[in-house]
Amino acid sequence: MKVILLKQGVHTDLGSGGDPKIFNKISEICGAVSLLKAEVPEEKNIIVDTGNLGYEDEILTALEKEGIKPEDIDYVVLTHSHGDHVSNNYLFKNAVRIAGISISYPDKSLVAYNDADFIEIPGIQRIKTPGHLPKHISIIVKSKGKTYVIAGDAIQEDYIKQGLFGVPPNQDYIDSAKKIVDIADVIIPGHGRIIQGDDLEELKKAVHKMEVK
Repeated sequence: MKVILLKQGVHTDLGSGGDPKIFNKISEICGAVSLLKAEVPEEKNIIVDTGNLGYEDEILTALEKEGIKPEDIDYVVLTHSHGDHVSNNYLFKNAVRIAGISISYPDKSLVAYNDADFIEIPGIQRIKTPGHLPKHISIIVKSKGKTYVIAGDAIQEDYIKQGLFGVPPNQDYIDSAKKIVDIADVIIPGHGRIIQGDDLEELKKAVHKMEVK
């Protein structure tokens, strides 16, 4: 299984603490877009989250560098329903789209997963990580002896380390964050850098200090 980050998630809401006067002036926001290339039992291409409008060219260029066309994507898996993570679903017209919650789109392109019928590909599984949204999911991928967690917005490193939550995290968010940092060797968050090594150890300490206020 290969894990390729096509688009690192970005947001410019740094330091606002959720202040709407600042948050509403965000000029750049896009969730991370990841490509999973499964090779056994057969080749499959999976996209996890599709990012925000305005980033299509960047995503497609990164995909092209991997020798893959949009129509070659077999599955699109969505961590949650926010627009900065799902707005480019339309690019992948041949893909089966899977999410933790059913959403009404004009092209009827999104289906909800259930516990029985998630993708059956060795090395990939999903875990429920509620908190950011009740039906949020994260994707676990085994690759080259490491456990990757594509975390969506269940992990927000800058918010956790700096306490920049506009709304204090609830117990579900804290429990989900603990679950992720305890199993991951590498975290691909919805926004921000890939987290691993010493950075992951620092994040783990911060997460385990979190509490509901």
